[in-house]
Amino acid sequence: MSIIDQYLSQAESLFQSKNYSSARMYARKVVKRDDKHVGALAILGHIHLQQQQYAQAESYFISAASIKPNTVSVLMGLLTIAEVKQDFFLSKAYLEQLINLLPQDAKCRYKLGLVATKVGDMTLAEQCFQWCVANDFAEPAVQLNLGHIYKAKGDTEKAANFYQQYIQLSPTQVGVGYWSLADLKQYRFSTDDLSLLQGFVTDESLSKQNQALVYFALCKAYEQTQQIEKACESMLLANQIMALHRPFKQTQFANIVLSLLGHTPSPHINRSPAASQTPIFIVGMPRSGTTLVEQILACHSDVGATDELPFMERFALQMDMSGGYQARLSQLSASHIDQFRQRYLAEVNHYFTDAPTYVIDKNPNNFLHIGLIKTLFPQAKIINVVRNTVDNGLSVFKQYFSFGHDYSYSFAGISSYWHHYLDIMQHWDRLYPNEILHVCFEQLVREPESQIQRILDYCELTTQAQCFTFYESERAVLTPSASQVRQPMNLKAIGQADKYQAFIPEPIAELDAIAKKAAQQFFG
Repeated sequence: MSIIDQYLSQAESLFQSKNYSSARMYARKVVKRDDKHVGALAILGHIHLQQQQYAQAESYFISAASIKPNTVSVLMGLLTIAEVKQDFFLSKAYLEQLINLLPQDAKCRYKLGLVATKVGDMTLAEQCFQWCVANDFAEPAVQLNLGHIYKAKGDTEKAANFYQQYIQLSPTQVGVGYWSLADLKQYRFSTDDLSLLQGFVTDESLSKQNQALVYFALCKAYEQTQQIEKACESMLLANQIMALHRPFKQTQFANIVLSLLGHTPSPHINRSPAASQTPIFIVGMPRSGTTLVEQILACHSDVGATDELPFMERFALQMDMSGGYQARLSQLSASHIDQFRQRYLAEVNHYFTDAPTYVIDKNPNNFLHIGLIKTLFPQAKIINVVRNTVDNGLSVFKQYFSFGHDYSYSFAGISSYWHHYLDIMQHWDRLYPNEILHVCFEQLVREPESQIQRILDYCELTTQAQCFTFYESERAVLTPSASQVRQPMNLKAIGQADKYQAFIPEPIAELDAIAKKAAQQFFG
């Protein structure tokens, strides 16, 4: 055995026993003798990964990959870094490489399925998860994710079947399974379902979060049988648990809004040439009809849909960490504007084979970032969807969000969030008069033809018949509104909160006061 092999063996053994400092020493001895030794470079990368030193780890892995591209340990390291960065397209590329090298690796296949759902490739996701089922991969979340895929595709029956399989395979996660059934919207709970749910709320083996999800599902089950008082009680108990586990950082959010109220546009905005593509940002409160507007526009031949993209939020965070979001935003140089713009379009165009003229970004939270949007894309179209505050407030209060939207677990949080939303939207309207289209959800539902035409005209899109029959589209929809946008518009969503009036009069009265203020602000 050569001295290099001895050092490498020592490094590997020490790494396995988690003695990272000694492992690093021996791996460096290898690299000192052979700076292109892929095995030693990979070990150094993995040591830095273990210590969460991602930039250093990435540097070692990239060096190793340039020498020998198809090295499993190197690809695994690069995949981990891509996952940390939440770069789903890069993760997908590494996983596809790994599967070529390890065709029977179920874990890689499962991960590829998860990543495929993140990038909207439902066909690939379905293939991966079905492969996992066929190869007896013992991970109940495979069934859960297959349920999510069929929900996105509008197949309620198949989705429900997989959710029920998940419940059977994962008894400690029944809340997740039953909430997934409730979130199908079209699923009707049976008498047996209701009895089981009533038993689960007292099951102390369930985590608090699962208990909350059982209560959310119970709310839906009681609503279906018109037991509104019990539905209300379940809804309140669910949110009581969630508010403890995911408290709303109200002061932090208020401070962000307050600082942005001082934003003035950068003097460099109009110095860059117009972008080759026009983004359409659909903003507003969640559960306000943003998915409906997206579905209408996505039917147009010149428009490409993406997802609820995180990129504006990430740019904002980057600026916040380098001197304060509002301060940096108002002073962005022409070169910084161009850099952010190119980065944004590069990320968005990952979703398309051919870059479309218009691209949709349907992240409701982007209402916070309209100043940033107009800085990067002065020609961007911004559609703010406004639903009656009472219906919207009750809708988010009955909804479990897997991440974000922590304000939704209390009426105080919902009211506070709405007030800040109105304040910042008023500011953007002052800065960018007549550049933001406010769409009233109720008016869109009652007068679809004139309102759809209004949206198309604002976006400077030609009139196309398929936009008016959006419910016939077969595109996958990844939000809780998947089932609703596959039906022609109906009035069911209007006045949904009325049945709760007798049980929670004070919160509804407060939301109603905000609704009047919003109607005056946006449409008065």
